[in-house]
Amino acid sequence: MSGRSDKQQIALFALVNLVLLGSLTAPVITGLPLRIAGLVGEDQRTETLAFVTVCGAIASLVANPVFGFLSDRTRGRWGRRRPWLLAGVAGGWVASLMVVNAQSVAGLTLAWVLAQTAYNASLAAVAALLGDQVRERSRAMASGVFGAAAFLGTLPPLVLAGVLPGRIDIVVLAMPTAAVAVVLVACLLLRDPPLGETAGQGRVRLRPAMPSRAELRAARPFALVTLQRLLMHLAFGLATSFTLFFVSDRMRLSPEAAGPVVALVTLAGGSAIVVSALVTGSLAGKRGAYRIWIVAAAIGLAVAAALRAVSSEVPPLVAGAVIGGLALGAYYAVDLALALRTIPAEKHGAYLGVFNTAETLPSTVSPAIATALLLVGGSDPVSGRSDDYLALYLVAAVVALTALLPLPALRGVLTRRPVPVETSIPSHS
Repeated sequence: MSGRSDKQQIALFALVNLVLLGSLTAPVITGLPLRIAGLVGEDQRTETLAFVTVCGAIASLVANPVFGFLSDRTRGRWGRRRPWLLAGVAGGWVASLMVVNAQSVAGLTLAWVLAQTAYNASLAAVAALLGDQVRERSRAMASGVFGAAAFLGTLPPLVLAGVLPGRIDIVVLAMPTAAVAVVLVACLLLRDPPLGETAGQGRVRLRPAMPSRAELRAARPFALVTLQRLLMHLAFGLATSFTLFFVSDRMRLSPEAAGPVVALVTLAGGSAIVVSALVTGSLAGKRGAYRIWIVAAAIGLAVAAALRAVSSEVPPLVAGAVIGGLALGAYYAVDLALALRTIPAEKHGAYLGVFNTAETLPSTVSPAIATALLLVGGSDPVSGRSDDYLALYLVAAVVALTALLPLPALRGVLTRRPVPVETSIPSHS
C-alpha cells in the first residue's frame, strides 16, 4: 500500500465517520426536543429529554464494543466490516424515520435507542477498518483527521436546524440519507478481505479464542490508554457543561442574550479542534513520538478550564475556548494512533469498541457530575450567583492533569513505531 493510498483510505473512512456522526447529531439538535415538545407538557420536557438521551447513550455504550467484537468474528465473502457498516447505516436510516414519526415517548425512546445501536454498529466497523488497513506511520494523521471529522460532522445539522427550524423531517433525515449514499459508495471502494480458510462461510463465530501471551501483555497498556482517554474527555465535558447558563450567570444576561456568546465560543473552540487535529496529526506521524502532544493537551485543557473558572467577559472566554480546542485537537491527533499500538492483530473491532466508550461515557455522566459540583461550594465567588462554576472548572482542570499519570507506565508505546502484537492483513480486492 503506498503513502498515497493510505491518504485515500483515511479520507474515505473519515468521510464515512463524518456522515455517521452527523446522523446522530441531527436528532439531538432539534429532532428529539421538538418531538418531545409535541408529546408532553412544558413541565415534563426537561426530564423526558434527559430520559430519552440517557437511554440512547446506554445503547451506544453497549453497541460499539459488541458490534466491534462481532465484526472481528464475522466470516464471509463480503469481509468482516462491510456487512456491519451497511446494516448499521440502513438500520439507522429506518430508526431516524421512526424518530420523525414517533407518536409517544415510548416510541421515541425506542427509535432513539435503535438509532444509537445501528449507527454505532457502523461506527465500530469503520474504526476497525482504519486499524486494519492504515499503516503505523499514517495512523497519527488518521487519528487527527478522524478527530476533525467528529466536529465537522455536527456542522450540517446545525446549519439545517438554523435555516429550517420547523422542518424536523429534513433536519433529521438529511444526514442519514447522505450517510446511506456515502456508505454504499465506500463499500464499493474499500478493501475488506475475508480471513483465511473461513472466507465464504457467511457466518459469525461467537466463541472467542483464548487470548495469546502477546494479547495479555498488551492488555495493561491498552487499559491505561483507555483510562487516559476517559479522563481527558471527562475534563473537556466538565469544562463545557452548562455553557449557556454559565455565560448567563457570569455576564448577567438572559439565556436568549447569552446565545450568541455561546455560539461564538463554540465556533472558536470547534475551529481550533479541527486545525489542531489536522496539523498535530501530520507532525506527530512524522516522528511517531506522542508524549509531548499528550502532555501539551492535558496542560492546555487545564489552562482552558482555569481561565474559564475566573472569566466573566467575552475575550477570555473565547481565548479559553481556543486553548481548549487546540489542546483537545492535539489529543485527538494521537489518542487513536496510540491505542492502535496496544491492540492485537485482527482484534481491532472489539478493542476499539471498548476504546470508543471512553469518549461516549464522559459525555453521558459529565452533566450529572457537573450538577453535583455546582452545588458543592455554595455561591460562585466570581458572579455571586448560586451555582459555583469556579469549583466546577477547577475540578475539570485537575481531572485533565490527572490524565498525565499513566504516562510513565506507557513509555514502551509512546515512541515506538512497530507494534509487536500486530500483523498486517493482506491487501486482497
